[in-house]
Amino acid sequence: MRRTRINPHTITSALAHAALGSIALLRHTLTTTARVAITYRKEDGETSDRTIEPQEVRRSQAGDWYVRAFDQLRDATRSFRLDRITNYQAA
Repeated sequence: MRRTRINPHTITSALAHAALGSIALLRHTLTTTARVAITYRKEDGETSDRTIEPQEVRRSQAGDWYVRAFDQLRDATRSFRLDRITNYQAA
C-alpha cells in the first residue's frame, strides 16, 4: 500500500476557501433579506437541516466565525458556527 503525504497548507487553504464562500453568501443575504438553507453539524456530529435568515456575521474573540440568524426550525434567533455548516444555498 502506497502512502500519500497530505500537505497541511492545501487543507488549510481549502477550509479557508470554503469559509470565505460561506461568509460571502451570508453577507449577501444580509443585504437582500434572503433565507439560506443549511445543513448544520452539532459538536456531537449530529446534523440537521435548517432554514435561517442571517442577521449578522461576526468573528469571536477565539477566532471562530459565526452567523447570528433567525432559525425557522426553532422559531428563535440562534448563532451558528460557520465551520459547522456543511452545506448551504440560498433558499
